[in-house]
Amino acid sequence: MNDESFGLPRNLGDGLVLRWAEPTDAEELAQFNLHIHTDDPNEPETFLVHWTKELMSGNHPTTKANDFTVVVDENEGGKIISSMNLISQTWAYEEIPFGVGRPELVGTDENYRRRGLVRAQFEAVHAKSAARGELVQVITGIPWYYRMYGYEMCVDLGGSRAYYLLPSRLRKTAESAEAEKYQIRPVTPDDVPALHELYARHCAGSLLSRVRDEAIWQHELFHAHRDTHNARFMYLITAVADTSLAGYVEISPWHARGTYFVREMAAQPGYSLRALALFVIRYLERQAAEFDQTAEKPMERISFYLGTGHPVYEALSGELEKQDPPYSYYVRVPDLAAFLRHITPVLERRLAESVIAGHTGQLRLNFYHSQLALDWENGRLLSIAPYQPKDFHDGHAFFPDQTFLQLLFGHRSLDDLRHSYVDCSARNADAAVLLNVLFPRRPSWVSPLG
Repeated sequence: MNDESFGLPRNLGDGLVLRWAEPTDAEELAQFNLHIHTDDPNEPETFLVHWTKELMSGNHPTTKANDFTVVVDENEGGKIISSMNLISQTWAYEEIPFGVGRPELVGTDENYRRRGLVRAQFEAVHAKSAARGELVQVITGIPWYYRMYGYEMCVDLGGSRAYYLLPSRLRKTAESAEAEKYQIRPVTPDDVPALHELYARHCAGSLLSRVRDEAIWQHELFHAHRDTHNARFMYLITAVADTSLAGYVEISPWHARGTYFVREMAAQPGYSLRALALFVIRYLERQAAEFDQTAEKPMERISFYLGTGHPVYEALSGELEKQDPPYSYYVRVPDLAAFLRHITPVLERRLAESVIAGHTGQLRLNFYHSQLALDWENGRLLSIAPYQPKDFHDGHAFFPDQTFLQLLFGHRSLDDLRHSYVDCSARNADAAVLLNVLFPRRPSWVSPLG
């Protein structure tokens, strides 16, 4: 067993063996994921096959075959009966990048459930993620389930507002003789530097964002399978008059649902985001009118799938009609002190710009099962360390279970948490003010690497 095996292969008893996958498992594992994760067997979700094979191909920028775990039944010829994987990536907390491990494609054959197979795989995947220096793990999934493995739902996932493609609107757009001031075209490899700057503007208001390097841009734009949710369809918007770059937009059509998804958008400085967004609407109305001529199902809406706080919602406040609230990412922070140390520059800046600039004192956070003390001196965070409570009430603020993560990631305010959890509290006004300064409520619209 080498240092990178993290205890695998592991005999789980009854002929079941947990091991890291190999490239030769790709076809069987793809078919396994298709079976396990398809909601309606009459409509197989074939993107799962493409996604699995892509992650195992060796061409993905961060993930390869042995980032999958598989449990095989040796009594059944070694068939795969459970699996998950790890997709490593980098996110940022404001300007501070940090490693993230994304477990995904978690599934077990229905005949083998409730045997602890997923828990055993999480142990291996979490160990591999930690060895890579990843301070956080995130996962998408069904309600409640991943709380069993140390995760908390505390970062918005999705959230959208819709523009409906009504026949009357399509006719009006088709009949309009107004000359467009803008034009749109798909991005090319040469556009990546400009796209990178525009992406930073798209992320500017989001507490969390995903960091893209050149390899990730190339993968998502040009190499990811076009039939998976992980391919990005991005376009540059330029001015007709002088071809100057005005902005960008990412549009993913889902014809089966009659929807165009706008998942990213930003304008260059000096250009109106409202004007660009209205142009995108007219462009998609023309696309829909052409598509509907031969389609069995017409396009029905444009979904601005941009979380809850993206500035496009302000720009189109009079045009967007339906609010779909977000779901949530599950987030795990195995070493909270290490993560707080990592983002100390953000915390110190927030304090310096606040009503309690230059604060000195200790903030004792009691999580009931563990405790942390944050020592401040003249606005500098000198130390973050566990403390031994003298009694049950020893602390300046109390957070049951993983609720502190909701505050840390801007998902809920201190008042929100106190309203929902009566055992979540700040013992005095000084602690409440400090926590509100250090951890303000702020939305995120982060799209993970898949």
